[in-house]
Amino acid sequence: VKDLIPNCEYYFRVKAVNKIGGGDYLELRNPIIAEDPKQPPDPPVDLEVHNATSKSVTLTWKPPLFDGGSKIMGYIIEKLAKGKERWQRCNDYLVPLLTYTVKGLEEGQEYQFRARAENAAGISEPSRTTPFVKAVDPIEAPKVFLAANLQSGLEVKRGDEIILEAHISGSPYPSITWLRNDEVVRPEDIKKRVTVPKKKKGESILSVRDSIRADHGTFTIKVENDHGVAKASCEVNVLDTPGPPVNFVFEDLRKNSVICKWEPPLDDGGSEILNYVLEKKDNTKAEMGWVTVSSTLRHCKFHVTKLIEGKEYLFRVFAENRVGAGPPCVSKPMTAKDPFSPPDAPNKPDVEDVTSNSMLVKWNEPKDNGSPIIGYWIEKREINSTHWARVNRNLVNALEVKVEGLLEGLTYIFRVCAENAAGPGKFSPPSDPKTAQDPIIVPGPPSCPEVKDKTKSSVALAWKPPQKDGGSPIKGYIVEMQDEGSTDWKKVNEGDKLFPTCECVIPNLKELRKYRFRVKAVNAAGESEPSPATSEIPVQDILEEPEIFLDLGAQDLLSCRAGTTIKIPAVIKGRPVPKTFWEYEGKAKTAAKVEATDTRSEIIIPDCNRSHSGRYSITAKNKAGQKTVHVRVNVLDVPGPPKDLKVSDVTRGSCKLSWKMPDDDGGDRIRGYVIEKRNIDGKAWTKVNPNCGSTSFVVPDLITGQEYFFRVRAENRFGVGPPAETIQRTTARDPIHPPDPPIKLRIGLVTKNTVSLTWKPPKNDGGAPVTHYNVE
Repeated sequence: VKDLIPNCEYYFRVKAVNKIGGGDYLELRNPIIAEDPKQPPDPPVDLEVHNATSKSVTLTWKPPLFDGGSKIMGYIIEKLAKGKERWQRCNDYLVPLLTYTVKGLEEGQEYQFRARAENAAGISEPSRTTPFVKAVDPIEAPKVFLAANLQSGLEVKRGDEIILEAHISGSPYPSITWLRNDEVVRPEDIKKRVTVPKKKKGESILSVRDSIRADHGTFTIKVENDHGVAKASCEVNVLDTPGPPVNFVFEDLRKNSVICKWEPPLDDGGSEILNYVLEKKDNTKAEMGWVTVSSTLRHCKFHVTKLIEGKEYLFRVFAENRVGAGPPCVSKPMTAKDPFSPPDAPNKPDVEDVTSNSMLVKWNEPKDNGSPIIGYWIEKREINSTHWARVNRNLVNALEVKVEGLLEGLTYIFRVCAENAAGPGKFSPPSDPKTAQDPIIVPGPPSCPEVKDKTKSSVALAWKPPQKDGGSPIKGYIVEMQDEGSTDWKKVNEGDKLFPTCECVIPNLKELRKYRFRVKAVNAAGESEPSPATSEIPVQDILEEPEIFLDLGAQDLLSCRAGTTIKIPAVIKGRPVPKTFWEYEGKAKTAAKVEATDTRSEIIIPDCNRSHSGRYSITAKNKAGQKTVHVRVNVLDVPGPPKDLKVSDVTRGSCKLSWKMPDDDGGDRIRGYVIEKRNIDGKAWTKVNPNCGSTSFVVPDLITGQEYFFRVRAENRFGVGPPAETIQRTTARDPIHPPDPPIKLRIGLVTKNTVSLTWKPPKNDGGAPVTHYNVE
């Protein structure tokens, strides 16, 4: 009995049942409680000792592998001192957790420990005993950790107090030394602004009052005892305004502009330089003040414009960080004037690499007239137009430029001018006219051919087209081959019979001979260079063992209705093409039709019936081997006739029919039986029971003295099968037995040759009228 509810009480009873019905129940007198049997638990496992000191030790363990069928209530810890015989209990109350700290140990004494588990059924056996553990304090090397807020460094503003806090451990307690930039910190070294107040054991604090920029650096605390040295460091940054920028110089001096350049301050004040403030002053007028040129400069360079030619100027620059602006750096006086003139015109440009939409324009560098050339401007003009159009939006730093976006078929001319710090110079003479059109050359070589397939007399090749078509579409390909042992290449196809695609089959090769192949691409300009050649390829059949793939609907078991057509398709693979044949239960199926190709075979059985059920096999065979795949077919139909139909227990109003299940259930479960009767004088059958669930039935409501025939048909989900009929007629009457003997036999008149007899009929006529009497 399964699926009981734990801790519930249950009664059970049982009775016997036969075809007449059920008898009386036999019941349990007392209820049964659904619960597992309980027993003391197994001992705890993996008892381990941790953190031993002179007074205590910590134990950990794992629960028992089996709790005895009851929840573990807790654990008992016991100890045994070395030299003692009696175990002592360590805990007054059960330990609910899997760890316990035993206290009150004697320093220097060695102990063993064990643990027991307890549940409602009792206490377990003790666990495995630990090795002896000595109650002594551990030897600990020194350790030091800075406070959490100092892990990533400390940043303060000038004038704020620097406070560094450290946490220290070690046995014996270590000595403490504070260092800055690897030098010992002393109050006199920092003008008596530093203090190291005494704190409780395990802590140390360094304090520096009225911090200045020079206090920044790496502060380190070093702790040391007999067992080692430990250090912890913190980067301290004291924020202040930056120092003055340095090395202020002028570049690219012009009559109305100049580039001011400087270098960052030597000290950024401990914070990133956010920007620079640049100011200028007219040095020819003493009463004129400083004017801000820009206050948001991110870089150490600025192009100052709108200067007045001939005037003398002073410049100064400040650096700013998030604390504020530092002192300025002042430049030397500067007079605004031009030191050079625009460059000369370049020579006439040359035009090369002409395509349908681009041309390459080249020129020589002209004289720069005192200032380096910073770039060139290029213009183009269509030959029939009068308008010059700018080619480049930005200055070109090279002596050539590829002009794109040209219109195919139009003719163009180009001109160039150079520009230096003084501005653009004159344009060059125009180039010779060129028409935008693609040049046509032979294509590049195709890729190395790959073998896609081969037989004993042919090889199938495939390759990739060339990366460049030479400006003309690829017309086709020429394949060349080299025989084994030869150095000559022979064309497989001539130029008038090009292969149109990147694949071909080369026939009429000699079996087991080796060949190499290469490919050439052909366009309007001619043949390309040959592709890389293949390695030597032996000409022979590729052997592949047969493979058979049945249609997904036909795998393992195929079910179908009687009267339909059975089709079992299979896909065949293998090299050479396998020969296939079908079998039914190990023999050829004559009624079946097989349709087959090189890659597919299908067996077809039209108008199937139950006799077609069974195992079908398909076998594929070639030189490489053979493969057989099986599939079972189940043809579903109505069931066959029931067997051994018998009539018994005939009375005047009923009779009993009994039979056996059909030999063939039609491939499906028998759902019931249809029982029918027919009067001997009638032709129609009357249903007695349309769905009898057993193999016997008592037919009621018969007419006394009437003669009947009976039949039974089995039914499944596909319909009602053929009947089993009674051969002999059955008369509805009670059973007939011989009558009782007559009674009161008496002798009457007696003569010399006769005697007169009288009697009374029997009390029971045996179920039928007495027809006559026999006198003996």
